[in-house]
Amino acid sequence: MVEFRTFHNSDPPRLLKLWHTASLGPSAAEGFPCDLLELFVYARPYFDRRGLILATDRVEVVGMVHAGFSATADESRLDFKRGVISAVIVRPEYRRRGIGRVLVRQAEEFLKGHGARQVMAGAGNNGNGFYHALYGGVEPSGFAESGEHPSEFFAACGYEPGGVTRILHRDLHKGRDPVNARLIRNRRRLQMVITDRIPNQTWWWHARFGHQETLQFQLTDRSSGESVASGQILGLDVYIPKWGVRAVGMRDLFVPQHARRQGYAFSLVLEVCRELREQSIRLVETQVAADNTAALDLFASVRFEEVGTLLTFRRMLDCGG
Repeated sequence: MVEFRTFHNSDPPRLLKLWHTASLGPSAAEGFPCDLLELFVYARPYFDRRGLILATDRVEVVGMVHAGFSATADESRLDFKRGVISAVIVRPEYRRRGIGRVLVRQAEEFLKGHGARQVMAGAGNNGNGFYHALYGGVEPSGFAESGEHPSEFFAACGYEPGGVTRILHRDLHKGRDPVNARLIRNRRRLQMVITDRIPNQTWWWHARFGHQETLQFQLTDRSSGESVASGQILGLDVYIPKWGVRAVGMRDLFVPQHARRQGYAFSLVLEVCRELREQSIRLVETQVAADNTAALDLFASVRFEEVGTLLTFRRMLDCGG
């Protein structure tokens, strides 16, 4: 008989076993030890055990849902009106029994009890507080479309489609870097600055990425020292057992308004790829919202290819008494 309860301190080994036996697809890391769940989930400053709800069959954990909250607009604290379902997992042999739907309903009750008015399942880009570097790649921006029918499942739970995020990869050993006149000009005028001291980051950034191997790459004007493009790189070594190669994730690509349309983002991405290739990195991943056509075109021009899609789903909660 399946029963439901909240997280206990003795549960991490059982949850690790659930993760590795649930066939979560190419977006999920595999072969990692229990201490990485501690690092990327339980040790987060906003982790609340009441939001991690388990389905058990005797002593075995056969399913789980993890609910939490996204951040306020200034990323200085949690926004308790914006509930997030970060993960839903049910062991294959227990699927199609309604266990997942019960877990989602219990997660919604937890969120509603803290004042949530809406729930985003999958959270979307920059909205998820858990499972970084364990699911989705560079960021857990949604549920993999190639997974266990997420659209069908969340529709049955009363959710509407939310955002769509494209996962893009570039194999640095495949093909040559593109070259054009702007790239040559920018190489003469600009220089790359690499630092592991990333300034001016928010509480939300530090809570999620502060303990990871993170570098900032910046293109600056050789004469003035002005920054014209920047981006961050996160290590993805936890995916080596799954992908078989060393990989990094690229995120937060930014060009100041006055410096746009000069090919600086194109130059930055190529310079980063060239630097990573020299460091024996094989694969670079990035994620782009499906409606961001400019960013999709940019990464296509530097030979990134789409390898998957992450989906989010939305539901408004009835908060009436």
